[in-house]
Amino acid sequence: MMYDLHPLVIHFPIALFSAAILFDLLFLIFNNNDFYAGGWWTMLFALVASAAAIATGIIDDTLIGHLGSVYPLWLNHGLVQLFSCILFLTLFLWRTKDKSIFYDNLKKRVYTATALIGIAILYYGGHLGAELAGRV
Repeated sequence: MMYDLHPLVIHFPIALFSAAILFDLLFLIFNNNDFYAGGWWTMLFALVASAAAIATGIIDDTLIGHLGSVYPLWLNHGLVQLFSCILFLTLFLWRTKDKSIFYDNLKKRVYTATALIGIAILYYGGHLGAELAGRV
């Protein structure tokens, strides 16, 4: 059944976004272009995996119905995860458009801080999902 897919795909965006940010940090430390390329490609795959996680999550939500009913918003698993994906999409588009992002000190700091905050939000949203599924 389709509703069984969401728990299978949700781990891919979490792992891929985490790896992408790790590659970015390694690029900042070692200035190796392979880490930069690895971060870009891994974030691209994370965004694709996120589309699958969001789609299967919306399908599951038709069975659970929590997306529009849990308040405050920071306790809503679906909205928190959508926010984190939008944040990572913004970072991906920024790094794709602006190649100097890791060479300008201010941009580098803003990107890195935003990415680390995004990872924390992603993990928190995953925790909310585990609570919703009764796994925590």
